[in-house]
Amino acid sequence: MRAGLITAILLVITACGGSSSGGTTGMGPGQSVCGGFGQWDQSDFVLPYTVGETYRVNQANCSGFGHSDFWDYGYDFDMPIGTVITAARDGEVVHAQDGAVDGDRAQTNLITIEHADGTVALYSHLTLNGVHVTIGQQVFAGDPIGLSGDTGNTGGLPHLHFSLHPCGALPGLPGTGNCSSIPVNFRNTDPNPEGLVANRSYTAMSF
Repeated sequence: MRAGLITAILLVITACGGSSSGGTTGMGPGQSVCGGFGQWDQSDFVLPYTVGETYRVNQANCSGFGHSDFWDYGYDFDMPIGTVITAARDGEVVHAQDGAVDGDRAQTNLITIEHADGTVALYSHLTLNGVHVTIGQQVFAGDPIGLSGDTGNTGGLPHLHFSLHPCGALPGLPGTGNCSSIPVNFRNTDPNPEGLVANRSYTAMSF
């Protein structure tokens, strides 16, 4: 992908994780409800990091800071640079972009993975040489796919941005359609019927 396209996608993930809003899964600007989640313990998704590891959610759904409008639904997990990132669900890698260095605010490293139902997961802000998969590669939930970092608009706070979309046409990426983020929760951690909550830490359990 050209640098200009990468710049476009990181600009719309506005300051993800740069500062916690203190919000939870509740309301965002102009929004009375942030819901639509399925049964958490039957979710197709697991946390995107190694079983046994625990990380804090800096921003969650409808926080009204970086997670509003197109990005209403998404999570920023505070992580040291170089933390192993794992696939949250079985799927096929449809985009993989590397090359930005940590601290580069003009570009970001990212992976998108398409699932059997056509939804696409975005893993963003990875470190330089932190993309460990290739386009077309099949992955399974729990497989290592990369390393977290501090590329793009992180606000200087290293973290992983994870969000789920109904298709892969994200800002700056090829494709068409309304692919704004959609609700997602996880079956291998504490109960999260309305998604993960900001300012709480979650341990990835066996699945």
